[in-house]
Amino acid sequence: MWNERVHYDIRADFTKISVKICLKTFLEVVRLRTYSKFGLQQLQIDCHYLQLFLWGFVVDESLILNLLDGVFSSAVQRCVAPQLMEPTLVSLVCERE
Repeated sequence: MWNERVHYDIRADFTKISVKICLKTFLEVVRLRTYSKFGLQQLQIDCHYLQLFLWGFVVDESLILNLLDGVFSSAVQRCVAPQLMEPTLVSLVCERE
């Protein structure tokens, strides 16, 4: 077990399975933390950004939407003082990136 060398520089392809695994891992990380108002707003922007750009790698867009909705709703539940940003402002921030 310890004799095998781990290669960290291998290329990871964006497939439906790899995107699904990443988003499920993201969901589990979000569930383990507590967020401030600004942390929640950052996650709101992050989820919207991922929603805009991950659909090109996955044929089934509903998979991305469902997992990102789960991430965001978990963050809202884990926030001490939830205050969301206006959707138009979130879109504006994501378009500038």
